[in-house]
Amino acid sequence: MKNAYNEDNLIVWQKWFDPFGSDDHQQIEKIDDEIEDESEDKEFYSDESISKIPMRAIATPMGVIPYTENTASGKIFNFWIGHTNFNVSEAIATIIENTDGVEILDIFTRYRFRIAIGKSFDSSKVMKEINDNVYHFLE
Repeated sequence: MKNAYNEDNLIVWQKWFDPFGSDDHQQIEKIDDEIEDESEDKEFYSDESISKIPMRAIATPMGVIPYTENTASGKIFNFWIGHTNFNVSEAIATIIENTDGVEILDIFTRYRFRIAIGKSFDSSKVMKEINDNVYHFLE
């Protein structure tokens, strides 16, 4: 975690890792096996010719898509979580969103947000600029 401190206001940066990333493959396979065992008991498939190839998929605004190396958000975007000790108001959200290098801004709670930094930008410079601009606004 990277800390950025300015008197009473604080933003703590934490690298975001994809919950479906490679670290979770064994756990997901275990869950898939349990689901498959349950489905065999309940006979969801009436035709034995239907293939039961396990495939992960994610729901997106564009519909359900297969979850592969090419669609994994952790591989496509450089996500960071910002933890604050002040409200992430609309004005602060606008400051963050308008910072050069910020591709995506998701507000999770009044004290937590996630940004995606463009691959052609220096992450530490973008986060420093966010810190400077937000702290200046809060002064």
